[in-house]
Amino acid sequence: MKFSIARNDLLKPLQVVNGVVERRHTFPILGNVLLRAKDGKLHLTGSDLEVELCAEANLESLSDAGDITVPARKLFDICRA
Repeated sequence: MKFSIARNDLLKPLQVVNGVVERRHTFPILGNVLLRAKDGKLHLTGSDLEVELCAEANLESLSDAGDITVPARKLFDICRA
């Protein structure tokens, strides 16, 4: 997966999805956010097994489509700084 997105375009959807991500990790995967890049959009999904939030952002460029999970809190802190 290889894409390019402006920081401001990623920050708002990430903040929305980050609100539901588990802070206490009963299952470590629940601390992650799913990033899915396809069709010129980045789809973000976060869940705590009761609530699932999805958001999307437009990509500047997309070379390779794909899916990955990354630690939500860490990604949000990096984007905010």
